[in-house]
Amino acid sequence: MRVNSSNHTSVSTATTSVDAATTQNRTEGVRDDEAGFRTKLIFRRIKRFLGRIPLSSRIHARDPKLLYLNSEMTRHLAAPGKVPAKLKELAQIKVAAMVGCPF
Repeated sequence: MRVNSSNHTSVSTATTSVDAATTQNRTEGVRDDEAGFRTKLIFRRIKRFLGRIPLSSRIHARDPKLLYLNSEMTRHLAAPGKVPAKLKELAQIKVAAMVGCPF
């Protein structure tokens, strides 16, 4: 087999990975300076419980009633003694399987 060097094309070494800093979420969450008084109180409670404010809570804050109800539901479900720990774990595994979570 003979290779003609004049027909040889160079291979581009450009990376195809997307820079994480340039990607954007579809929905922007409420920033701290945009939050109202009640939302700030809920954010403070979430931060005390989780150590941070997740993006999902910031998105829920677009509708303050939804944020309040979601935080109350989470607080009741996470309360010790309400639901046995093994049942909580089983529910998490079941939901992960239902939505196709890879891990």
